[in-house]
Amino acid sequence: MPRTKEQYDQIRKDRKTQIMATALEMFAREGYGHVSIAALSQRAGISKGLMYNYFSGKEELLKEILNEGIEQIMISLDPNRDGKLTTEEFEHFIHRTFQLMHKKRAFFTKFFSLIIQPNVKMFFKESSLVPFMERYFSMFIQYFTEQGCEDPLLEMFELSVILEGFGIMMIYYDDLTDLPPELYKKYEERIIQKYTRKHHEKL
Repeated sequence: MPRTKEQYDQIRKDRKTQIMATALEMFAREGYGHVSIAALSQRAGISKGLMYNYFSGKEELLKEILNEGIEQIMISLDPNRDGKLTTEEFEHFIHRTFQLMHKKRAFFTKFFSLIIQPNVKMFFKESSLVPFMERYFSMFIQYFTEQGCEDPLLEMFELSVILEGFGIMMIYYDDLTDLPPELYKKYEERIIQKYTRKHHEKL
């Protein structure tokens, strides 16, 4: 029985996902600059010619991987897409970020290993990171302004450092320590309490 268009589309989607997973693994472990399309196609189990049916080259493949990682975080930032961040949405964003780091730790370990590579940084300008960061900064500055913070820009900067630092610590160092799981939950709640109106009303 011939395959339907939906079946072909799913097969293509699954193959792209497989190629991207293989590429992320190789880019993170061997370095983006050291991985060739030939080596990548061999590892993915497809011909080099077929690889170009999915991606125009290594740069496009890298950009799609970068966009995937960014979008996994971005999707929980503004669920209703109104450009504003309520207290409830802020709490959801924090919870979602912590859950994402735990649930997809293997992915983000490789992702962080990839994005810190010097020859990868230049591609961020052509990924969805720049518009995301501009939107991220704007929404959080507005949120902290509405929370009554004296310096919303400083609060936004501090929160960004905390979340990025926690993500890197959990991904890279968690296996080296014996911290109780409930400690992460307590830290998650502390962040939420720190950056909500209730906290600032107590000061």
